[in-house]
Amino acid sequence: MRGKQLAVILVLLVALGGIALLLHSRNSASWSKTATTTEGKILSFPLNDVSHVTIKGNGAELNLLKKDNVWKLTERFDYPADFDKVATLIRKLWELRPAQDVKIGPSQLARLQLTEPGNEPNSGVLVELKGGSEEKRLAALLLGKKQLRESDQSLAPGGGIPAGRYVTPQDGSNRVFLISETLDEVQTKPEQWLKREFIKVEKPKLIAVAGPSAGMNWKLIHENDSAPWKFVDQKRGEELDPTKASGLAARFANMTFVDVLDPKTPPAQSGLDKPSTARIETFDNFVYELRIGKLMGENYPVLISVAAALPKERTPAKDEKPEDKAKLDQQFEATQKPLAEKLDKEKKIENWPYLITKSTIEQLIKDRSTLLVEKKSVPSPTPAGSSPATPKRKPK
Repeated sequence: MRGKQLAVILVLLVALGGIALLLHSRNSASWSKTATTTEGKILSFPLNDVSHVTIKGNGAELNLLKKDNVWKLTERFDYPADFDKVATLIRKLWELRPAQDVKIGPSQLARLQLTEPGNEPNSGVLVELKGGSEEKRLAALLLGKKQLRESDQSLAPGGGIPAGRYVTPQDGSNRVFLISETLDEVQTKPEQWLKREFIKVEKPKLIAVAGPSAGMNWKLIHENDSAPWKFVDQKRGEELDPTKASGLAARFANMTFVDVLDPKTPPAQSGLDKPSTARIETFDNFVYELRIGKLMGENYPVLISVAAALPKERTPAKDEKPEDKAKLDQQFEATQKPLAEKLDKEKKIENWPYLITKSTIEQLIKDRSTLLVEKKSVPSPTPAGSSPATPKRKPK
């Protein structure tokens, strides 16, 4: 009896195993039909006709608009956008090809975050390309959920390394693709798209700061690049710390900005009606003036002006030989040309109020005393004929 029961159990196990194998084969066949590689590009549009890029997602919208052949950021008061970043995105979308077709129904789009952008955190991100005088839509792509690498699929939400992304073109075809790009650069944060070129103060010879208190009014100068910095009005007993002075000068050479402020912001609100100032003169005859407003959050608003007295012609030496003139003129032109280009580039940033970090500005507009060598306290000398006090012994 027991033998018959064992035989029945074995037959059932074999049958169940066959059913499981059949179901697995069907699922594999089904996936092979729904996850196939497609030839051709996902979007089709005239690359050079794009003049407007709109990105919508998470309740925000960003517009990159080409005006007078310059890409500008609408959400930042038409401040110039990073041309390389915009051009790279447009070309990437133009060249985009699918890694797989994904056959799913409308009810499954939300699972892949391929729903119209809204305030929900799991909705999609829409990229729309427009062009022409009538702002006609040329192409649009909805970006959905990112796909993790196969080895990372079992990790908790937020973990793993993205290897691709689900997308669907907005062309009425209802096609869904998995692409090998993550398109992380598609952001609705305006500050991510700003053109980041800024002033670069090289070879400073004078730094002058004027602030609201007497201690914040001082000037530093040095005679050449290798000479030490010193106060213009060195006071008796003062000793300027050379490391602090050199570090201050270096900050002007590597300044960056966080964001730009609306040029229409009232000066009384930004503090630019009564600013602190910093003036830097260089050995190349550049003059930079920074007008610094009051702290707004973690940043200071700053207006910058740039000027330079660049000689247009070289003054020959009295004993200059004719055979040396051509060579010296060529050297002069080679030196002045990059300076003229630098001036032209930096003049374009004027009239914009920039937001610069608190840590950067407060290293510039500081009290004169903070630039001095810190004096170490010296212990009082023991009077002659006396000896250090002997601690009293406790009675036994």
